[in-house]
Amino acid sequence: MSFVLQTEIDHLAGRIERAFLRRGARWNSSCSTPRVWAAAARILRQCGLDDPALPTDPELYVAAQGIDPESVDPWTDLASPLAVDRYRRRVRSIVRQLRSELSREIRKAERSIEGGRPAAEVLAGRDPRFSPLGRYIVARRAGLDDLAQRWSDGALIQHQGCPLYREACVGLLPDEDYPRESEAVPAPRRSLLATVASSN
Repeated sequence: MSFVLQTEIDHLAGRIERAFLRRGARWNSSCSTPRVWAAAARILRQCGLDDPALPTDPELYVAAQGIDPESVDPWTDLASPLAVDRYRRRVRSIVRQLRSELSREIRKAERSIEGGRPAAEVLAGRDPRFSPLGRYIVARRAGLDDLAQRWSDGALIQHQGCPLYREACVGLLPDEDYPRESEAVPAPRRSLLATVASSN
């Protein structure tokens, strides 16, 4: 294993262990081995390689597991095919939730525009229920590229906070119109779990 890959696995393993212990799980090192964290990290990394729609997010990976603090087996909870299935289901659930939220925003804005309000007025309004990405999508779908550009920085920051928005936009916006990550404004790195929790 290359030094770079081992460093990545070690970093992921450390984050997985900390997230697991924050769940209140009572892990007994005499009954298991610390290798479980590295095994879980390799599984999580492989998930992302096998399915690019699955983020390599250790905190979300641990949160997706049904860990019972009274009966803890990290090998089963984190390093098994069942753990991967739970993670995949959780990510799909988040994507559905994000798509539903964006769809509501888009419908509301497009109804207002179809009702005769100017698109610039609808999208520039102070309605906190319209996210920058939602505004960007509405402008793109209306062919108003100049107006879309006004929201592109905010949409990119929203994407950086939760890259699952790209998957959530499938069917709402052509992939080539999705905000380009190469133009992204630097934003603080956050776990997807923190991002999703803050939106609820």
